Amino acid sequence: MLVCVACHSELDVSEDRLDCRACGASYPVHPSYIAMRDEREAEREPQTWQAKAQEEREYAEIAERLARAGVERFATHLNFGYVPNGRPQRAVIEPEAHGLNRNSLRLLLEVVGDADLRGRDVVDIGCGRGGNSAALVRYFQPRLLVGLDLCEANIAFCSARNRLPQVSYLVGDAERLPFAEESFEVALNIESAHAYPHRERFYREVCRILRPGGVLLYTELMLAEEARHHLRMLEEAGLLIERDEDMTANVLLSCDENARQRTGQQGIAAVSGTLGVSTGTDSTSTPSAITDIGDFIALPGSRKYEEMRRGERVYRMMKLVKPD
Repeated sequence: MLVCVACHSELDVSEDRLDCRACGASYPVHPSYIAMRDEREAEREPQTWQAKAQEEREYAEIAERLARAGVERFATHLNFGYVPNGRPQRAVIEPEAHGLNRNSLRLLLEVVGDADLRGRDVVDIGCGRGGNSAALVRYFQPRLLVGLDLCEANIAFCSARNRLPQVSYLVGDAERLPFAEESFEVALNIESAHAYPHRERFYREVCRILRPGGVLLYTELMLAEEARHHLRMLEEAGLLIERDEDMTANVLLSCDENARQRTGQQGIAAVSGTLGVSTGTDSTSTPSAITDIGDFIALPGSRKYEEMRRGERVYRMMKLVKPD
């Protein structure tokens, strides 16, 4: 299934690395995961590489601060979440009434809807801290699931927690997926593509790795004026839009509900140290890679939250299909 991200050629396997037979790219093998990024991109596309490096630093900092606060095992979801508001729902499963990360689970279940994942090969692109990957296995029983994320700290965390034989995790770039053509029947991408410098590459890559009839389950917060452009790029990549819904109102309700938990003493905003909340765990003055954690998680009053409220940004939830 794994191929060179640069040229899609076969890889030779050794104890500590994978080597491309065609172009010479090399990928390190760590004890619990493989890092499938072509570091030569730093020379070929330095601006793109730096943009991705900044994104990785932000998530690595979050991972470090969660670990220092002793709450990392609870913080497996960072998405905005979903709260019903009376409109018809797609989810066919209801999460536990008082479970952790309930709104985030609701978002996952809503985007999956009635899609059949049982016995399927699934890839979670931008898997973050693994919450969605674990929930997919729990609720939908895929045959195998691969989680991929740009941030090595996220993948190290996921791999250390993973006890499921059908699940594996990789460091990788969504714009340069390390999989052979037609490797998967289902791809999941939740609130990740906004960080991709060349989103059209991601769309093409997803279409390449999906089998005919395969589906992309996709959510993203995007500028309202750019939504039509993104739909066109998806279609140009070869994907058919089966479902496209505006879930902004549901996401705002979730942001309202999440605010108290996420700004509390053990919440992500507090442990990130950027809201003036002391946790007693970090006395250093190292500059933060995250300029505004409130905006990062769309707390009420943040720029991102207010743009959603005013309709300048829209949260779209989609199901797309690769034609047979």
